[in-house]
Amino acid sequence: MAEQVLAEPTQVPDVLPRLERIETENARLRRIAMLALVGLGGVLGVVVAVTVAFATHLLPPPGSVVRAESYVLVDGSGRLRGSWGLTDEGTVQLVLQDPDAKQRARLSVLSDGSAGLALVDGEGHPRAALGFLADGTITLVFADAEGNGRAVLGLTPSGVASLALADARGTTRAGMGVESTGRTSLTLDEGGR
Repeated sequence: MAEQVLAEPTQVPDVLPRLERIETENARLRRIAMLALVGLGGVLGVVVAVTVAFATHLLPPPGSVVRAESYVLVDGSGRLRGSWGLTDEGTVQLVLQDPDAKQRARLSVLSDGSAGLALVDGEGHPRAALGFLADGTITLVFADAEGNGRAVLGLTPSGVASLALADARGTTRAGMGVESTGRTSLTLDEGGR
C-alpha cells in the first residue's frame, strides 16, 4: 500500500478584515469625490454669477464701447498682422497677414451685400475663394499659382449646380451641370483636337 503524504494546510490569510478595510476606503473615496464634485459645482456657480454680474452691470451698454473706422492688429514685435475696416470703395474687409506682412486671408462684404472669403498665397494670388453674391449665387473657385481659376463649383438661386474645369491658361475645357429639374449637361473641349 502506497503511503499517502498529506501536505500541511497552507494558512489562508484572513480575507474578511482586508475586504472590510477595502470597502471602508472605497466609501471614503466616494465621499471625497462627491465633495469635490459639489465644490466644483459651487465654484462654477460663482464664476457664472460673477460673469453675469460683470456683463450686465459693469460693462457699458452696447454702442458706447468703441467706435472706429478701422482696427489694426499687431504682434508682440509691433508687426502688422491684420486689419478690419472699410476700403475706399465702401467694402467692409477683414484682412489677416503672415509674419512677413503678406495678406493670407481676406473676408469682405461689398456694399451690395455680396460676401466673399479669399485665401491668398505668399505671392499675393488668391488661390481659393468662396463668394456669395447679392443675387443668391454661391461660387467656390480654386486657382493655380498664377491666379488663374482652374476649378469652379457653383450654385445659382434657380438651383442650377455646375462644375467647370480649366487649363493653365484659364480656358474652360470641361464642365458639367445639373438643373433644378434634374436635366444634366456635360461639356468636354479637348483644345481643338
